[in-house]
Formats: sequence, C-alpha cells, structure tokens
Amino acid sequence: MAQGRKRNRKWLWISLGVILVGAAVIIGVVIWQNNNGGGKNDEAVMPEAEKQETAQTEATIDAEVVNAQGEKQKVVQYEGEDPNTLEELTGVVTYAGVNGENLMVRVSIDQYLTEGSCELTLTRGGATIYNSIADIVGDVATATCKGFDIPVAELGGGEVQININLKADGKSGEIRGEASI
Repeated sequence: MAQGRKRNRKWLWISLGVILVGAAVIIGVVIWQNNNGGGKNDEAVMPEAEKQETAQTEATIDAEVVNAQGEKQKVVQYEGEDPNTLEELTGVVTYAGVNGENLMVRVSIDQYLTEGSCELTLTRGGATIYNSIADIVGDVATATCKGFDIPVAELGGGEVQININLKADGKSGEIRGEASI
C-alpha cells in the first residue's frame, strides 16, 4: 500500500490565530477611542467651520438645560430675528374647523409668554356673531391660547372671519384667520 504524503497544517492555524488576534486588537482600540472621546480632542486638525458648528451645537444644548433652581435658561436662536424682542405679539391660527358639534380654533403665538389673554371675535359679513376670551398658556419656546370650542348651533353655516386680539406683558397683537362651517 502506498502511503500518501501527510501535510502539516500547523502554519495555517497559527496564521488564522494571528489574524483573529489582530482584528480583536483593532476593534478594541476603535471602541476605546469612541468611548473616551478620541475624536473630540482633535480640534487642531478640525477645520474652522466645523469648530464653529460644534460650538454652536454645544451652546444650543447648554441653553436648553434647566438650571439648579428649576428656571429655564434662555434659548439661543441662530436664524432670523428673535420674536421675543418685537414690539407687538404675532402668531398664527393653527387650526380652525368643525369637530363634532363645535368649531375648534387653535392659535400659536410666536413669543414666549407665561400669562395674558386672547380675545376671539367671529364675524360674518362685517357683523360680529360671537365673542370669547381665553388665557394665554406658555409652551416650551412659544405660547398658545387655551383654545376656543364654539358650538356650531350658535354660529350657523357659512364662512366666518376669525380675529384674535392678544394682550400680554404690556404688548398687544392681532391674529386673523378664516373658517368654514
């Protein structure tokens, strides 16, 4: 009987072991750098635009944090004019429609307010058909009227014009809209 040549595959197992250990070391280094902020300390090689963007992002996050006394810190705004510095109150009717037996009117106010009043006047053909007053409620960075739910039976059908007068913090403003009943 002829004996075949027996191959020594020891070198194959050693090579495979070295490759696996090397891969494990590389993965471990990458994970360690990510957990220890390896990329955050490389500001010397970071382009100036990225440094500014990172600083703005960190400032925004810091500005939204509530301080130890429970007071909300001022939110930093980066685009457009700050609506809180305007001399009049502004906003928009976010919803005006019939829901069941009621005409629902919802308003968003652009400024941050903690108190004040919203006076709703509904008109049709220049004649006032309904009046109501609601309080202003503060939201995260804006405010809203508590909301108006008007029975449709009091209004009749057709188009109505919505006029809401805002009064708060010594300022006033007007929001207009329309609804179809």
